[in-house]
Amino acid sequence: MVQIRAVEELIADDFFKSKIFSFLHLSIGQESSAVGVCSALETDDLVMGNHRSHHHYLAKGGDFDKMVYEVYGDSRGCCKGYGGSMHMLDRSVGFVGSTPILGSVAPLGTGIGFSIKASKKNNIAVVFIGDGAAEEGAFYESINLAALMNVPVLFVIEDNKYSVISAHSDRKAKDYSYPKIIEGLGATYHRMEARDVNAVSKQTKLMKENILADRKPAVLHLDVVRGTYGHSGPMKEKAPGYRVNDTPEFIEANDCITVSKDLLIQNGVEPEKVEALIANTIKETEEKFLNIRNQIKVRI
Repeated sequence: MVQIRAVEELIADDFFKSKIFSFLHLSIGQESSAVGVCSALETDDLVMGNHRSHHHYLAKGGDFDKMVYEVYGDSRGCCKGYGGSMHMLDRSVGFVGSTPILGSVAPLGTGIGFSIKASKKNNIAVVFIGDGAAEEGAFYESINLAALMNVPVLFVIEDNKYSVISAHSDRKAKDYSYPKIIEGLGATYHRMEARDVNAVSKQTKLMKENILADRKPAVLHLDVVRGTYGHSGPMKEKAPGYRVNDTPEFIEANDCITVSKDLLIQNGVEPEKVEALIANTIKETEEKFLNIRNQIKVRI
């Protein structure tokens, strides 16, 4: 999680300096959802991401160097520099791609799950989708089809409460119910906070076991807290009018890295060791990032 946070902050800084020419959607604050889910998967479990997928890609074991090259448009990137930030790919570790077309990841992931079923493999497909895209018709159609055809797929909703700047109350009817809709379509449903990465990992492992045993799709609904960065780009939101309850204090208290650090200390790890581990990870990430960036050759 610390590596993901560190590299995204470095990328955000370079975006300000006009060194990056693709769109940029940061996952800062949401790292635990990707790390928690992917830590419970095998290499042959196939993952699909969306427009905000740096954390999915790295959590699944995607090549760090190729991701950085891709963000900058270098031909050594995971998509040869043509895709940019929203197109991540590393099939060698089971990350089969990310797509910026909102909601499209659901039917694509369902198709990948069907290919696993047809190949008679004992693995699952995992689809990461945001709460806004989870309101698209394709999401519900995909759940229905997956249930009808017994597709081994786990849909993971990363719910940061806002579709760009629209809160749930602005987008949903008063009696809107995720569990009623999703369970009514034939999938199992579980909702939880994503702050505790270990809890997310345990729940994912359990749901994977149930999917393989029952041959029934499932939805894991993770409540995340987006960091102080906006929906898109590197701009920090000092006082966003649409996030009135997400004060800096609230964001910090619910930050997944802060929570993980506190849990380690509560479980007996010396605070100095935790801080040293974080500092060393940040330093190593910065050194690796700068070494790559100094070699960047942007295709014009």
